[in-house]
Amino acid sequence: MRGDERSVPRRRIESERLVLRPFARQDAFDVVDAVKGDPEIARWMPWAEGYTLERALEWCTRLAHANGPGYGGNFAIQPKDGERLAGAIGVQREDHERGDAELGYWIAPWARRRGYAVEATQLATAYLFDLGFHRVHLLVATGNRASQAVARKAGFIEEGIMRQALPVPGGWADAVLFGMLNGEISWQ
Repeated sequence: MRGDERSVPRRRIESERLVLRPFARQDAFDVVDAVKGDPEIARWMPWAEGYTLERALEWCTRLAHANGPGYGGNFAIQPKDGERLAGAIGVQREDHERGDAELGYWIAPWARRRGYAVEATQLATAYLFDLGFHRVHLLVATGNRASQAVARKAGFIEEGIMRQALPVPGGWADAVLFGMLNGEISWQ
């Protein structure tokens, strides 16, 4: 993935059950409902502490305007059979020279244990490989067993532990590094 091989990414990715789509300002209401007061999101995501509608509006508006041409992106996870937002998935870091991208995600409490996180991770990973990335990785706090299960079910391979690699409320957490190389997709 070197040089000027950029293509305009799709802004909407679909499976049988889900749509990964750009955020819109009105998503802020679902975002704040999902994040505010959820102990699981607050446990692993420092930005979730004291989350307000104002912050959600700011975030959703910024993302809605950031979805122009280029690599990566952030997507709202939307079940096709519902109106509520199930969560978010997005590229946390991109290294175009090395062809490596890091994905991150969170899932609303009502949408957990339905396979949405696994499916969204697979869709976003395939999308990044279609854009020409060689490798996609996830960093998951060592104590976040649910997110580790998502990574494994999505076909990622555990590669090791990175010490104090993730900020968490009150400090830093060691992270399990999960990776997948282009060509290793087993679900398509």
